[in-house]
Amino acid sequence: MKTSIALTIGLLLSASASVIVAKDAPMFVWNRTTLGMVEVASVGRGQQIAEEQKCAKCHGKIGVSEDEDSPNIAGQKAAYIAKQLADYKAEAREEKSMTKAARKLNPQDMADLGAFYATQKPEKAAGKVKKEPVLVSAGDEKRFLLPCGSCHGKKGEGFGHEVPALMGQKGTPFLDTMKAFKDEDRANDHYGRMRFIAAQLTDDEIAGIVAYYRAPAAIAKKDKDD
Repeated sequence: MKTSIALTIGLLLSASASVIVAKDAPMFVWNRTTLGMVEVASVGRGQQIAEEQKCAKCHGKIGVSEDEDSPNIAGQKAAYIAKQLADYKAEAREEKSMTKAARKLNPQDMADLGAFYATQKPEKAAGKVKKEPVLVSAGDEKRFLLPCGSCHGKKGEGFGHEVPALMGQKGTPFLDTMKAFKDEDRANDHYGRMRFIAAQLTDDEIAGIVAYYRAPAAIAKKDKDD
């Protein structure tokens, strides 16, 4: 049954590869050249670029943000970081400050930054939500939703070059990202995978997923507000 569901989702989400590069929103494309840059990326040069570009101002010295509004990028997949930077530069993903920062970078700079942050120790999840939400562990066959862990890893560690790590992420940007996918305000996910998934979820389900994966700071801030 799960194989059938996976195949159905693939058919629903997989249009011609040409949709990856739309005229109104050029999106990063994985090919031998882009993957090659990630493979030869330099951690040391990435650290140097991070210092020059003052990335620590928002993301912290090693990629662990000191505030609730900026995402953690320590321990994130190197290739995923490179892709997001490329999408910001091309304005396929919108965020004014990130677009401004990405304009200064060439593709190898982006790959090097990804390599640096990927080697940094990520922030641990708060551990306050002991039990995995059903959507994380089992998904929902009726809605053609595979478990979050089937793509993002059993511990939310991410997978491959396109699926980001989720565990230990800041709550506010994580929640905002899910809602942006749901409302199609963010559309730089290849084949619309996350838009399809998020559109099926209720706000409470999204909040439950965020609560499971999020970092301690997010929990502490919410508890204080409550």
